[in-house]
Amino acid sequence: MTPGSEADPLRELLHHMTARYLTVRSGGFEFEGKRALQPALVAELLGYGSARSLYRGRRPVCRSLDGIRAIEDPDKNCGSCLDRKHCTPQVRLDILVDHAPYRLLLAYSSARNFLLFIGRLGPGATLDRLRIAIRVVNRGSWGEIVFGLTGQDRARGRPQREPPSP
Repeated sequence: MTPGSEADPLRELLHHMTARYLTVRSGGFEFEGKRALQPALVAELLGYGSARSLYRGRRPVCRSLDGIRAIEDPDKNCGSCLDRKHCTPQVRLDILVDHAPYRLLLAYSSARNFLLFIGRLGPGATLDRLRIAIRVVNRGSWGEIVFGLTGQDRARGRPQREPPSP
C-alpha cells in the first residue's frame, strides 16, 4: 500500500480507468446520480499516496496523482513547474464503496486526519483492503473528513480512540 509496493490488479485497474471522484460537501459525500448527501460511509482502502491539484475558479486545471507528474501532460514535472507554489498538496485515497471504485482527494485538515489515523494503527497493521469508516463533519461552508475502523476490522489494527465529534 505504500509507494513502490507491488500493485494488485484491482489497484492497477483503478489507476488506469476513469476514476469516479467523491465530492465532499459540508453535509456529506456527494455521489453521482444520487440526490441525498451521505454523511458517513464504510469503504475498503485500496491505496493511498500523494497528489497535487492546481485550481482556478474553484475548478482543477492541473492534477497529479503522485505529486510528481501531471495527469494530462506526463512530460510536465511538478518539481519544475512554475505554478507549483499555487498547487494544493493532497493525499489521494483509492477506495471501494459498495463494490464500486472511487477516488477521494484530501487536503489540509482531512489529509492530516487520515495520516494520523494511519499512524494510530501501528507498525504491524495490515492496510491492504482495510475496511474504514469515513465521516464528514460539517464545518459551515466546508466538510472535514474523519476516519475510524469498522467493528470487523478493529482486530487488524490497534484499538484506537474514536474520531473527535463535531
